[in-house]
Amino acid sequence: MLTPEETRVLHYLHEYPDATAEGMARACLPGASAEWVDRIASNLDWLGYAIVYHGPGGEVAALQITDQGRRAVSAG
Repeated sequence: MLTPEETRVLHYLHEYPDATAEGMARACLPGASAEWVDRIASNLDWLGYAIVYHGPGGEVAALQITDQGRRAVSAG
């Protein structure tokens, strides 16, 4: 089961398939710490709903929704 934050991010990624982490955080998780954004992104990656791309410092730089993520959005 996805958290409300994860669901919100998946819906955003469905609309913006190649979102930057900064854009996603601003739209879906305003005021969230970088650690919380990383955790949400990592969970979605681990569950197979998104692919997370990391920047040179190891931070989440971008996310891309997977087919499994699209199906989860369509089912919900």
